[in-house]
Amino acid sequence: MTLRIARALQAAFCLWLTSCGGGVITTRTVDIPSDHIITYGAPADTTYSFEPEPELNLLRLRVFRASRCPVFPTDTVLRRTETLKGDKVIHTELHGKVQIARPQAGEVTCDVGYARDVAVSLVIGNAVHRIGTTDAYGYVGVNLSTELREKLYGVAAPAEATVRVFPPRAMGSTDIGQISLASLRDYEDGINRLLAEFEPLLAKGTALTGAEIQRSYQLYEQLRQLAYHDARVSGALARFWELLYGRKREEATQNLSRNLKALEDSKALLASASPAAIPLFMQAALNSQTLDTRALDWSNGILFAELRRYPQACTGFDWRQVRSYGFGTNAQLAVNYLRFAYGDDFWGSMSGVCSFVTR
Repeated sequence: MTLRIARALQAAFCLWLTSCGGGVITTRTVDIPSDHIITYGAPADTTYSFEPEPELNLLRLRVFRASRCPVFPTDTVLRRTETLKGDKVIHTELHGKVQIARPQAGEVTCDVGYARDVAVSLVIGNAVHRIGTTDAYGYVGVNLSTELREKLYGVAAPAEATVRVFPPRAMGSTDIGQISLASLRDYEDGINRLLAEFEPLLAKGTALTGAEIQRSYQLYEQLRQLAYHDARVSGALARFWELLYGRKREEATQNLSRNLKALEDSKALLASASPAAIPLFMQAALNSQTLDTRALDWSNGILFAELRRYPQACTGFDWRQVRSYGFGTNAQLAVNYLRFAYGDDFWGSMSGVCSFVTR
């Protein structure tokens, strides 16, 4: 009964609207342009790459993943539905913001991150040596046993070894690159030479001259790039930071604040930067929103190198003014990552650093 009454009232209302003159009832959708954004489709065509990190008796590989995402230009509009009687609007219904996707306009690299749970093997000649499975940060390592060392460093060893991965939920294996065995053989000699020059500078403490400070930065950067995870190197680098601004860095590290807003700012910068200019481990840390000690160290190094170029930034340093200081994209990314790690007041834990880097 109630349903029949409701339908009868609706029919009577419609009859009244059409019989009162002024035209028939129509509706129309009105879109008012609001914004233009870019959206990305699902990641596909995933590929893998790696960075070798040899140590004294250990070969560590860090494996990364990257995919391709379709790009869709998207218009954001304010949409409303209008009911008209003739030419007169008699009712408006607001729908708020609506996104309208346009046809695909190419592809970009996306989903750069750590390749976790990936089985890794090292192919030397005709032999395949299973190394292990990557951890949450993409790391896998193998002790260089006597047999493997002979294959790596032996007189008859091939010039290169192939890194082979078995991605999860994938059929078969993929070869993702070559390791130069000659560079592995030369690794220890090169690191020993750099440490032999670096350690006497560290032993001088704060008595370093300006030229010695400049050289210490160069050695620091070489060691950081070549052998960041070598225990001898990581100890020397820790001493370098200790000289730079005392033990406050270690105290700050114990009170990390995880400022996720700073990472969002970094992602916007990363989208506008050349991917080749930002190390893979840094891209992975930003995209994964993780605290990576290597990314943290990279950020410190980039910031302090920029302070040497723009010492005027040391006077009342304010992370919100980094563009006005002349800092490049790398340095802006570094500042945002340090904010993520230490909080917006991260500069307070670095008091005294400018007196060292600007000497």
